[in-house]
Amino acid sequence: MSYRLFFAFRVLFVCLLAFFTAACSTNSTITRSYADPLLKKLDLNGVLVLGVAQNRENQIVFENMFVKALATHGVNAVAAHSLLPDRELTADDVIDAAKAHALDTVLVTRYIGASTDEVYHPGTIYYGVTPMYGAGYYGGFPGYYGHAYEVAYQQPVWTSNTTHEVIADLYIADTHEHMWQAVSDTIKAGSTDRLRHDIIASLIGDLKDQGLLK
Repeated sequence: MSYRLFFAFRVLFVCLLAFFTAACSTNSTITRSYADPLLKKLDLNGVLVLGVAQNRENQIVFENMFVKALATHGVNAVAAHSLLPDRELTADDVIDAAKAHALDTVLVTRYIGASTDEVYHPGTIYYGVTPMYGAGYYGGFPGYYGHAYEVAYQQPVWTSNTTHEVIADLYIADTHEHMWQAVSDTIKAGSTDRLRHDIIASLIGDLKDQGLLK
């Protein structure tokens, strides 16, 4: 294999590695978070997960994903749509449903909105080097390091990053006390399911950071 071909494969490998690393990472940031230092020490069991949404289907999908994610951490989580009717609900409706099913807490998530930013990505040139052997090998710096040549060029582009903001609150069902709140900013980097996944992952990560989840 020639050196030039070897370097081209190497560049391709690095690009693919960067792509898959980005694909496995989350695009969410917790911008604000608070947990009551006393309430979070309570031994509470079970959570009713409510995703406030205008579209019932979106609510069902989001709640189911959140419940599944919490279950992997050993949490007894129940989706609100499985207990509550498809109508405008009051706080008492939600609290009563949690109590009736022995769920000590209620987790409410609400979509705040989205913002779009234009981002400029400058072009990138990837270079390879052809070694120079023979008479010029010991002939100084140019001979030793060889000649550089362009392997690939990535055009500069403008992209639009849409950030979705979600706020999550955790309450104690019996007392209505506020245990935890977090705000998640998430850049949509794929499908809507990927967006939901990233939002949930960031919120669960913060619950762990605050000591509310193992």
